[in-house]
Amino acid sequence: MSASERSDPKAGPFVNLSQTYCNNLDILAKGYEPMLKGVGRWNLEVMGLMTRRARAWLEVPMRVGQCKTPQDLVGEQLKFWQTAVFDYSEGARRLTVAFGALTGPGFTGAQDGKTAAPARDHIDFTDAKPAAAAADVPKRERRAA
Repeated sequence: MSASERSDPKAGPFVNLSQTYCNNLDILAKGYEPMLKGVGRWNLEVMGLMTRRARAWLEVPMRVGQCKTPQDLVGEQLKFWQTAVFDYSEGARRLTVAFGALTGPGFTGAQDGKTAAPARDHIDFTDAKPAAAAADVPKRERRAA
């Protein structure tokens, strides 16, 4: 055992306790890592959408200033709103994908990028006799005692 691995004799029994606590924190952090990556992706998509729309709004005065005719103005307005619809629809799609990554494999059935069918709980009666065999058995009268 090297000198750096030896515990301080003054710490006493709390050395193992602190090592266990820190190791469990590492395990907890690794468990939440995929979800935190999903949250980061969600935030990135939201910020990207906000940036694209803010840039489009800031370009409006420059583009309107370059218009010479009313038709140019209408064309610029149409282009602005078409771009807005495209940005919002694409942003909604990307946010939906990012939100799907937040749920994890328990909800979507995805594991390591592969989708799996959800597990089903069912009862299997492999020992049951077929209906035809049950019809061949003669029925007996039931008598009360």
